[in-house]
Amino acid sequence: MQYSVWATAHLDGKSEQKLRDFFIKIVGISSSLVKRELHVTVYHARRNMRNLSNTAEALSFAIPGSELRMMVMAPGGENPRDNIDPSRCMTGLRIRRANGACAPIEGLRERFYCHETIDVLGTRRPSDHRRSAFGAHHFQPHISVLKPGAIADPNLSGLGKLLRDSIDEISFDRFSVKCRVR
Repeated sequence: MQYSVWATAHLDGKSEQKLRDFFIKIVGISSSLVKRELHVTVYHARRNMRNLSNTAEALSFAIPGSELRMMVMAPGGENPRDNIDPSRCMTGLRIRRANGACAPIEGLRERFYCHETIDVLGTRRPSDHRRSAFGAHHFQPHISVLKPGAIADPNLSGLGKLLRDSIDEISFDRFSVKCRVR
């Protein structure tokens, strides 16, 4: 059997529409290339965490637009690199840790540390605000917003500046945990 735990914080409808309008109306990207159900993955594990179950709850926090950066959704995609082709990858928004922007996400993430017992971790080091025990070792809060083919220019800094000039903040309104067995 394969187990997985996914904990996600979801953007509210107004913020998702604000981002869709930015990419479609201002940048000119086809609506078919802008993702829906935008969220940040707070925690992910491919392990059975017996004390967790599927849950959903309301929450409310915002991330200032000034703390958002564009990134290619590939290892090392925070910076332009010759070996990463953004036309073949999803593009996302990275949430900076500066100025406490990630504090609400880190608070949600902390809920899962106590479930990383020795039998779950094995020889892995436990997760913390910057490190993940499972999956990518470096926890980088991000929201995948564009499908592959939406962006061709590997330098996303100009688009990121336009985004920060256009979006004052994005808000989150719900948190869900999904425990799956296959």
